Amino acid sequence: MGALPKPSWDAFQTLRQTPQVSVIRPQAPEFSGIFRGHELTRKDRRLSSGLAPLDALIDGGIPRGRISEITGRAGSGKTSIAASFAAFATRRGEVAAWLDASGSFDPESMAAAGVDLRRMLWASMATASLVSRALVHRRFAVPRARRQSAIIKAAELVLEAGGFGLVVVDFGEAPRSLTQASALRIARAAERSGAAVIAIAPWRMCGTFAALSLSTNRAEASFARLAPGSPAMFDGLAVDAMVARNKMGGTGRRVRVRALVDPTSIPAGPHSRIDVRDLRIAASS
Repeated sequence: MGALPKPSWDAFQTLRQTPQVSVIRPQAPEFSGIFRGHELTRKDRRLSSGLAPLDALIDGGIPRGRISEITGRAGSGKTSIAASFAAFATRRGEVAAWLDASGSFDPESMAAAGVDLRRMLWASMATASLVSRALVHRRFAVPRARRQSAIIKAAELVLEAGGFGLVVVDFGEAPRSLTQASALRIARAAERSGAAVIAIAPWRMCGTFAALSLSTNRAEASFARLAPGSPAMFDGLAVDAMVARNKMGGTGRRVRVRALVDPTSIPAGPHSRIDVRDLRIAASS
């Protein structure tokens, strides 16, 4: 076997002059997550509710990239306040998601509250579909524990998909508080996506992983008549909102907002149903 030829000086010079390919490394995401207990969210980014008194109470809105909680009993106005954030987000061109474990989401009421439904993703966990052997399509109620597990997973998937300015998670009226592992997963996903997350429940769900907790309480309701002698119809609701927890300060402050409904937009009839999800939001100091 012959000896291998030695590389010439000209070949070495040509190799040195060959342009090198530079590798472009992706930049780190703006929201890099929760690391060893440190909060890395940019706290100057907020989502407004469009209600001046409420925004003043929480320093301009709820923080993006974090979990905010709105708690209260059924009929306290927590869904209406969450709808005001969704209305503001969708009106300014953002996309919102509403994950519903209670089956109470009403598209007509949301549209009346100002939500642009073309920019709203709605997913319900209250019922599931089943096709039997006889090919009969049936719907059945999902057990509460499975419903909560499904909504947690749905929240993670929506946040990981990205592109949402707001994600509302309605846990229903009798949920179990989230485990630390579940709350941490949602908090991390919110950090990475930069979306504002609202958790709706009768009580606090996310523990220390929530940056803000608002407690709502129905103060008073008013009724009006369209004409003398006509039936009295629900006309408005005053909601007291209190800052139960705020990592950025202001705990204990409260404000009253006025939730209004147009009586002429309510269908008449013995089966008409009116509750706080049928409210059109307006603010009063």
